[in-house]
Amino acid sequence: MNIANRLTILRVFLIPVFIAFFYIPLPNALNMWLAAGVFILAAVTDILDGQWARKHNQCSDFGRFLDPIADKLLTCSAFILLTETGRLHAVFTILFIAREFVISGFRLVAAGGGKVIAAGIMGKLKTTLQCVAIVMLMLDNPIFRLIHANFRMDWIVTGAALVASLWSCAEYVWKNRKMISLK
Repeated sequence: MNIANRLTILRVFLIPVFIAFFYIPLPNALNMWLAAGVFILAAVTDILDGQWARKHNQCSDFGRFLDPIADKLLTCSAFILLTETGRLHAVFTILFIAREFVISGFRLVAAGGGKVIAAGIMGKLKTTLQCVAIVMLMLDNPIFRLIHANFRMDWIVTGAALVASLWSCAEYVWKNRKMISLK
């Protein structure tokens, strides 16, 4: 098994660790700091596995299959946990997850036709903003609040992540609309 696939598998194994830290009651919100650290580590493996696979020509069907599943499991788990704790409104979570279902459906249809659809710039921006928003919402730190304003940076980044999610979904559907026939 190549290094890129090992990094993807590591990400999958980090998800229950992330969830466990999220729930373990520790003083001074230490559990959230630990959960955020594990989440960041898992998110970094997402960046590294793709770079490694391309650089060392280690792209594989296993990686193409498991990598997007690992990504969705990680972010969707975080969104659900944040919703459960009241740090993220359920509508945001529903929209984030719905976007993933739509894109996964398109990728499934494309794969059935022997095509691979790579992530675009907006999709990568969406992922980055989501990861930053998740960490900011978990830490709920006063640093993320603007001074002398009623705006919270974590909410602004989360809103930007939602806009990027919906935008990238619409862009993805539009660019690949010919794959779905209404006949």
